Amino acid sequence: MSKKGSQIRYLNFPIQMLGGFLLDSKGVLDDIMDYSVYAHSVDNLEFGNEEEAFSSSAKYFGIKFGNIPESIKNGEAFYDSLGSGNPMVGIDVKMVFDYYKNHKTDFQKACLLGYLAIRSILMDKAYCKTTNDNWFSRMDGKSSKMPKEKLSPEIQKFHKEYQAKKIKTELALSWNLKTYSRHTRGFYVSFKLELEDLVFHAEKKRKSYQAKKLKNETEMARLKALERLKNIDF
Repeated sequence: MSKKGSQIRYLNFPIQMLGGFLLDSKGVLDDIMDYSVYAHSVDNLEFGNEEEAFSSSAKYFGIKFGNIPESIKNGEAFYDSLGSGNPMVGIDVKMVFDYYKNHKTDFQKACLLGYLAIRSILMDKAYCKTTNDNWFSRMDGKSSKMPKEKLSPEIQKFHKEYQAKKIKTELALSWNLKTYSRHTRGFYVSFKLELEDLVFHAEKKRKSYQAKKLKNETEMARLKALERLKNIDF
């Protein structure tokens, strides 16, 4: 396969397709390209038959496939088996080919997974809160949160405090990620907000939670006090 053109296009695919990326990154990226171009072509059948529609979508993304019938077959299989309603994420075609053509270390691959996982969690939101378990589950191609022991061995290797911090730091330095995790039972993430704004929203939610918790505790104390009063003979 080869890439042509310089216009930025995003390949959209279900998060499940990231599974096994650390073991076979090229194979996973091949599948993502097949699926994404096929899915795009389904909405463009006015361009002709299935192969013509696929070729038109491939041209749109600037991707040249070596065996179009095989790519259609593979893309259709994923499209049918994965169905709809899955967490989706998009990746720039240029980034796909950077990781496809150039050597990347496992850490660099993990950073890409970390980036895409957070993208899939954020979706269109400016910011949100997540947890390491949820984050690493998405990195492993899981659509829902899984405990660490149920993740693949290659992802478990990075699911450690030191490695998680290292990935977050790299995403902050090179991928424009903003994170905040002070007393939050998880961590807040954003690609759109400045760090100060992210901290503001996180602390605002924490203060609101603390106020609600205090109110509940006060009400519980009042009810217990009233219960005690029932047993007092005035």
